[in-house]
Amino acid sequence: MAQLGGIGGIGGIGGIGGIGGIGGIGGIGGIGGMTGIGSFLGAEDPGGYSSTTTLGLQTTAEGLLHLAGQGETSAGTPLGFNTASNNSRWAAWVRGSLYLCEFLSKVDFSAAQTRTEQTVKLSFAGNDLIELVRPSDTLLAQQCSHVMDYADLRADRSAEIISQLGFPTEYFAMILGMHVAQHKNTFELITATQVMAAHMAMIVKHALAVRRPDQLDGRILPMIPTPGHGSFPSAHATEAYAVLTVMEGLVAKWQSFKDLDKRLPMLRGLAERIAVNRTVAGVHYPIDSWAGACLGTAIGKVILNLAGHTGVAVQELRYVPEHQDFNDFDFTHNSTTMGVHVCGEFQLSSSSHFSWIWERALNETQNV
Repeated sequence: MAQLGGIGGIGGIGGIGGIGGIGGIGGIGGIGGMTGIGSFLGAEDPGGYSSTTTLGLQTTAEGLLHLAGQGETSAGTPLGFNTASNNSRWAAWVRGSLYLCEFLSKVDFSAAQTRTEQTVKLSFAGNDLIELVRPSDTLLAQQCSHVMDYADLRADRSAEIISQLGFPTEYFAMILGMHVAQHKNTFELITATQVMAAHMAMIVKHALAVRRPDQLDGRILPMIPTPGHGSFPSAHATEAYAVLTVMEGLVAKWQSFKDLDKRLPMLRGLAERIAVNRTVAGVHYPIDSWAGACLGTAIGKVILNLAGHTGVAVQELRYVPEHQDFNDFDFTHNSTTMGVHVCGEFQLSSSSHFSWIWERALNETQNV
């Protein structure tokens, strides 16, 4: 894959959590959310009634049924066949499965090994999306010095780190002035983006199988449980930068923030902070954030394409990890000198379910 140029203005937004709770839209946070359908799980599912209510409904039905009289049941108007126009009838967790199926059905990956490197390549709808090169043991050992240096920030960032274990929705809601009662569909779009990003990250994590920092250096004592999957790439960074890319496209369409030029830098700073917090906690190397930011940006642009947001090209990326610390400025402006290569670009046609939620999120602009 030949290098064609820099990434340009690719930025970062962290994972916005989302649709939770039973019997409707719950809190805008999210527990876990790294696998399966994340915080879609159980969303808008009423569960069962209490035994008393169940018995009460049964006896009431028996007492009222005679009032309905006799007669045949009339045929109703059939619903549309295999169409996203029915999506508003389904619970959020059902739509979560639809987004996942629509997205992952177009994903493929391959793993390759040569004399000098081991790589995983992800493709989408037959197009090369990203290739990530496995870091060497020597590079991982060098990166441990960064991880130990970041431990000095733990006292200051412990509240952030703990509250960002899942999808840190509240942090992005704070910056974008979002409320779940006003931006239900936007939160659902965000959650869908995070779930897609988490699945893509897990594919690469499994294939590259990179040990966590504390498994290489006993002086690194993580302040949170070491996750049960590989270190490279960072799923938090992947989710963060995927959501940033999608939200940058959405808020530009909203055209309702008079101070958007102030909010976007804060979003980028927050994305970087969420990624770096995982290094502060002792569970990720800085190169994990580099790989996750690349992967998340690519995923975010894919989702914008699937949503029908025109004019967004998906860049084909290749990341060869180098001994660098991670920050958003270097990722945005200096990435081609730090192991990131842009090898081409492509565009995709819109898809039914992502277009459906995108259009509804667009209509929430008047509530900002």
